Amino acid sequence: MSWAWAIPVRAALALAVAYLGICLWVFLRQRAMLYCPEPLPEVRMLDSARTQGLSRWADQSGRALGWMTDSGSAIRPVLILQGNAGNALDRGELLAKLQEAGSKSKIYLVDYPGYGSAPGRPDQQSLTSAAIAALDALPEPAIVVGESLGTGVAAQTAARRPEKIRGLILITPFDSMASAASHHYPWLPVGWLLLDRFNSIKALKAFPRPVAIVLGENDTTTPPEGGQRLFESLACPKMLWVVRGANHNDAALCLPAPAWKDLWAFATAAEN
Repeated sequence: MSWAWAIPVRAALALAVAYLGICLWVFLRQRAMLYCPEPLPEVRMLDSARTQGLSRWADQSGRALGWMTDSGSAIRPVLILQGNAGNALDRGELLAKLQEAGSKSKIYLVDYPGYGSAPGRPDQQSLTSAAIAALDALPEPAIVVGESLGTGVAAQTAARRPEKIRGLILITPFDSMASAASHHYPWLPVGWLLLDRFNSIKALKAFPRPVAIVLGENDTTTPPEGGQRLFESLACPKMLWVVRGANHNDAALCLPAPAWKDLWAFATAAEN
C-alpha cells in the first residue's frame, strides 16, 4: 500500500474507532440519559405531599406504592404515571386538570424506583412492575393517565393487566422508544443499542378499552408523528386531541377545559 492510500485508510479507521467508542458510551450511559429522577428524603416528600392534600399510599403489607389524594371516591380510581423527570409529587397541575374535568375520584400517583424517596433503579421492568403493583392494590379497575415516558409504562402495564384498566389517557406519547430515540439520534444505531424499548404499538395491539391521546403540535421531545402512528395502530375505541402551538411540557396544560371534560367523558365511557 502506498503512502497516498495509507493516510486516508488510517483516518477512516480512526473515525470508525471513534464512532464505535461513542456507541459504546451511549450504550453504557443510556439509562442515565433516559431517566432523570429527583431523589429526595422521605421527610421532604411527606412535607410536599401535605401541602398538596396528598397522603402516603401503601399496600396491605405496608409497602409504599406512591401517593393519594385525601379526598375523592375510591370507587372509580385514577392512577397517574409520570414522565421521566422529577418525582410523582410534581404533578399538581395535572391533578387540578383532572378534577376540573369532572373527576370526583380518588387520584393515586405511582412512585417509580429511584424517584423521590423510592428505593431501586429505574428501567422498563422496574417501572412497569411498580405500576402493576399499584394497579393490583386498587379496589377497582382504574383510569390510567400516563405522561411522556409514563405513556410507555401505561402501555406495558395495560398489556399485562388489561382487566385492571377502565381506560387510558396518554399525554404526549411515543409509538416506541426506538422511534423517539431515532428522532434525537439519527446517526446512532439505536435499534441495536436500546435496552428499554417501550414498544407501545405492540403493547396496546389487543387492548380493548378506550384510549384518549393528547399531542402537542410543536412537541420536539416526543414528536406528534409518533403519537399519530400509535393512534392509528389502535383497534380499540380511541380519540385524539392535537393541541395547537403546544410543546411537550405544556400540551396537557394548554388543552382547554371543555376538551378536558370531553377527554374524561370519553375515557370513562365504558363505565356507563
